[in-house]
Amino acid sequence: MALTSFGAPLAGRQTSQRAAIIPAFGAGDNGFNRMEGFPLEVGLAGRSAGPDQFQGRAVLTLRTNAAAGLDAVGYSFQAEKLFLGARRVAVGAVFYSEARAIEDRGIPLIENTLSGLIFHTDYRDYHNRQGFSAYATYAPRNSPLSAGLQFRTERHDLVTVSDPGTVFNSNDPWRFQPLVADGKVHSLAAALRFDEGGGPRGSGGSGWSIEAGIMQGLGGDLEFAEVGVVQPDGTRGPPVTGLPTIEATFTQGSLDVRRYNAVGNALFNLRLAAEGVLTDEVLPPQFQHALGGAGTLPGLPSLPREPDLMPAMDCGARSFLVSTSETNFFTTRFFPFYGCDRYVLFQAQLEGYFGFQFSDIDLDFRDEGLDLNLELVPRWVVFFDAAQAWVQGDLGPFPRFNEDRKYDAGGGIAFGDLGFYVAVPLQGDEKDPQFVVRLGSRF
Repeated sequence: MALTSFGAPLAGRQTSQRAAIIPAFGAGDNGFNRMEGFPLEVGLAGRSAGPDQFQGRAVLTLRTNAAAGLDAVGYSFQAEKLFLGARRVAVGAVFYSEARAIEDRGIPLIENTLSGLIFHTDYRDYHNRQGFSAYATYAPRNSPLSAGLQFRTERHDLVTVSDPGTVFNSNDPWRFQPLVADGKVHSLAAALRFDEGGGPRGSGGSGWSIEAGIMQGLGGDLEFAEVGVVQPDGTRGPPVTGLPTIEATFTQGSLDVRRYNAVGNALFNLRLAAEGVLTDEVLPPQFQHALGGAGTLPGLPSLPREPDLMPAMDCGARSFLVSTSETNFFTTRFFPFYGCDRYVLFQAQLEGYFGFQFSDIDLDFRDEGLDLNLELVPRWVVFFDAAQAWVQGDLGPFPRFNEDRKYDAGGGIAFGDLGFYVAVPLQGDEKDPQFVVRLGSRF
C-alpha cells in the first residue's frame, strides 16, 4: 500500500510548466518476467501549461511472450489534475489491464529484470488484473509528510507460466505460479508517509521513514478454479472440494518504520515492518505474504521452484502442486496458494567506508529513468534479520501453518547499489551460507 502504487501517480514526474505532448516508450512496469517476456510500453504522455497542470498518459504494453491468462497487449489510460501549485495535490483516475506482482518487497525492478533475463530466476509471482482506480495524493514540497487515498474496482485472474528465453539456464523450468482466486474485488485504501530523507537513498544522515497503510475490502466475488492435486506419477487426482468463495470484505494493514542513525562515518539502520489481515478472514492468495530470500532474509532460501526444495517462510504454500487440467500440461500446475496472512520483520544493519576509493566517478542512472547508482567507493556492511508469520486457518482443504521465528546474519561489500553479501541462517540444522548479489540498498 505504498503511495507510489496509487495509480502510479504522475505528480512529480513533470517539472516543466510548459504544455507538451511527448512519446511514451520503455519497458513495462514489471520489466522482464516469466509471465510477459519483455513487455514494451508504447504510447503518449502530455500535460497542459501552468502550475496546476492537467496530465495524461495512454500506453499499450506489448508482451513478447504472454502467458495463458494474459492478453498479448495490456493497457493503461491515466488522467491526473494538479491543484494548489507547490502544495502538490493530485487527483487522478486510471483504466488498466496489467500483470501485477503479488509482492515485490526488497527486490528492485532492475534486479528482478536482470536476474530473470540472465540467470532464469524471477523472484516475483503474478496475477492479472483489469479495472479502474481513482486516487488523490497530497505531497507538499519540502515536507516529509505525504498521504494518499485510493478506490479500486477490478477483476483478478489466474496467470500461468510462460517460457521466455534467458541468457543462462534457458532450458530449466521456471518456478510455478501460486493458485489465486478469480473474480471481482472492490477496495478502498489509504496511506500516510513521513520521510526525513536519511539513509542510503537520502542524505546519508540520521532520520525517520515511516509508512502506514490500510485497505478495506468492499466486497467482490472471488472463486477458485477447479483443481486436483498432482500425484507422484504426474497425473492429476480427483477434483478438490471445499475451496471457498471469498467475499473480499477483509481489512488489511501495513506499517513500515525505519530509523537511520549516523554514527561517525558509519550508518546504523533499523527497520520494523508488519503487514497482514486485521480481521479474522483468511486472505485470498493474491493478498498474502511470503518471506525469505534476498529481499527480506537472505540467509534463508527464496521461493522454491518446485515442492520438497528448501522452503521459504510461506506457511506451507509450496508443499505440493495442484493442476487446473486433467491433461496436466506443465503450464497448468500451480502451488495451492501464495503465503501467510500476517508477518513481522525486523532488520538491523551497520555500514561504513573502508577509507579508500578506486575512483571519484559516481555512475548515477536515475536521471535516465533507471533506479541504480554505482560508486567506486566500497562500503562494508554487516546485518541481522528476524521474522515470524501467521495464518488465520486453512484455505478450504489446503493445510496451512504458522511460521516460527527465524533469524539470519551476514555481511558483505557494497559499491553504491551494487552489493555482494554472504548470509547464514541462525536456527535449524541447515546452516549453509547463501551468497547474494544485490542491485539496491537492503532498506
